[in-house]
Amino acid sequence: MSTWVFITIFAALMQTIRTSLQKSLTTFLSAEVITWIRFIFGFPIVILYVLFLHNNGLEFPSISQKFMLYCLFAGLFQIIGTILLVSLFSHRNFAVSTAYTKTEAIQVAIFGAIFFQAYLNILSSIAVVLGMLGVIIMSSSQQNIQLKSLLTGLKSKSVFIGITSGASFAFDALLIREAILILNHDNPLTNAALTLLVILILNIIQLGLWIMYKNRTMFNGILIYWKRSLLIGITSAIGSIAWFTAFALTQAAYVKTVGQVELLFSILVTQRIFKEGISRTEIFSILLILFSIVLLIYSTN
Repeated sequence: MSTWVFITIFAALMQTIRTSLQKSLTTFLSAEVITWIRFIFGFPIVILYVLFLHNNGLEFPSISQKFMLYCLFAGLFQIIGTILLVSLFSHRNFAVSTAYTKTEAIQVAIFGAIFFQAYLNILSSIAVVLGMLGVIIMSSSQQNIQLKSLLTGLKSKSVFIGITSGASFAFDALLIREAILILNHDNPLTNAALTLLVILILNIIQLGLWIMYKNRTMFNGILIYWKRSLLIGITSAIGSIAWFTAFALTQAAYVKTVGQVELLFSILVTQRIFKEGISRTEIFSILLILFSIVLLIYSTN
């Protein structure tokens, strides 16, 4: 099995932990601050990782204006996507809205083909679609959402936010992949690490300035919840290192499709903590997601 598959699964595990920690802060902190926390507290980990690579003899490529531009917009889409996702936690039809954020993988495939000529073969396309359906069915089952609610909810503002959040993350993934490819260096580790470092620095500055402009007192809450913020930063940094490395090794659509195992991890956490049963619908969606991943791996080998 390809290395990027294992790296992606690990990245999804880290993201599961990070997301649960972020949710625990939504009652106390704004969406912008929760988003900024993952950047600023994860920054030292990324710096240590870059220094580790450098001290082990790996040379970093030079950067261009085009690379910086891609990193800038990738960071902006990442910020927008995260803020929109966190903001959904407070909406009345949160369940329906977040179900639509799960369209991220297929949006990566569509936008990648349109804007970056990142085409998928037939089997890979089928795998992406099946994976998306599995994730949406799982999300709907867990939140007791009826199919009718998903269709009628299209007119809802929060559903639009959910779709937009998925689209933002889709463009973020595609731009990260393109920025890595622009570096055109022999070692994918250094390409991924440098891209992550640049985007992280840009995100810290961009979102930090926005929070200062909007209401700088929002920073005060970080000191109160610094322990959870530190955990968010650590899991976010480790997860990002894995995500970026996977993007350096294969197409963004492939990474995002396999990354949907994040939902399976969240189910395992729920079963472990709350000892809840699994319905037939959930079992079906789990098998559908796993089948889509196996089919994708087969189609790319």
